[in-house]
Amino acid sequence: MKPLLVIAGEASGDLHGAEILRELRALNPGQRIVGVGGSLMTPLLDRKLADVKDLAVVGFVEVIRHLPRLRSLFRRIEEVAREEEVGDVLFIDYPGFNLRLAKAIRRDLPGVRLHWYVCPQVWAWKAGRIPVLGKLLDTLYCLFDFEPALFKGLPVEALWVGNPLVEAVKPEVDRDTFFQRTGLDPHRPLVALLPGSRRSELDRLLPPLVGTVQAWDGPAVQWVLPVAPTLDAARLDLEGTPILPVKDLGYAARAYADAALVCSGTATLETALLGTPFAVIYKLSPLTYLAAKRFVKIPHFGLVNVVAGTQVVPELVQEDVNPQKLVRVLKDLLDAGTAKRIRHDLAGLRSRLGEPGAARRVAEHLSRALGTVSQSK
Repeated sequence: MKPLLVIAGEASGDLHGAEILRELRALNPGQRIVGVGGSLMTPLLDRKLADVKDLAVVGFVEVIRHLPRLRSLFRRIEEVAREEEVGDVLFIDYPGFNLRLAKAIRRDLPGVRLHWYVCPQVWAWKAGRIPVLGKLLDTLYCLFDFEPALFKGLPVEALWVGNPLVEAVKPEVDRDTFFQRTGLDPHRPLVALLPGSRRSELDRLLPPLVGTVQAWDGPAVQWVLPVAPTLDAARLDLEGTPILPVKDLGYAARAYADAALVCSGTATLETALLGTPFAVIYKLSPLTYLAAKRFVKIPHFGLVNVVAGTQVVPELVQEDVNPQKLVRVLKDLLDAGTAKRIRHDLAGLRSRLGEPGAARRVAEHLSRALGTVSQSK
């Protein structure tokens, strides 16, 4: 059985990768696995090539700035793929980097099978990637039920495996324990702030969130900021603010919050599954935003609203992400009537995300592929 190469590029990919590799290890204990991952994947890798922190950049301008480092890592991964004589590669999300790498491996190592977990958001923008992915990949594991149909007629095997968040997202501790551990008051309203896990997201979203806290003139609330595993809480500029950074209790912080402001991405679906009323926020560099406006053709950018097909939660982007607007939105989220409506709509969203067991289904399919002879595509 040839080695498997796995590439995850950010915190969410590290989480998904660890779940899949854990299931794969149970099915094939002797399988050699090499790749790029974070702290969760590290114990499951026989050989770690780099950490997700080395890849965590977003947007056109940010990628350009880090190109030399990314190219060096790109070459390193290709070298190891040859050296290890890998038979299969599992790319986990992170399309900007992984798509280039997949093309290179397909060109240089045509006998290697290519599998991709988390279908890129081709339904939102870059629809031109549909035929590219459909012809390049052997398998595409989709998280949403509407995605496989996009690849009908193409040679890729596009499978809906369900969304892993359905089973992964649950509070780490019960409500009483959370408030005891954090020292927060269980009788006062709690607001969770999630500025993202990438450095570029923090640079753009943390200042307006801090400004929102400083400008707050509504009912007395408490502020909590769940810290992503890839971040060092000490690097967050929260000194002099009432914001409490919390590590290892990120789900609990949101589950027991009365409202939240959440960076666009996986965190929005997580917050939706926890049932907390929230608003989606996002800011890109001006150049990246102008490029995105040209290509994005759907009415909503928040995953929750995209899956629901309607606006369930408010969305704020670019210049709208400012303290004055965020204060107004947050006051509305804390309103009892608004909160009740959003909680009701979020509860109906869960059925669109599939049954538990996504990681197991991927591992089972991948295990069967690992046990067969590679064919050139």
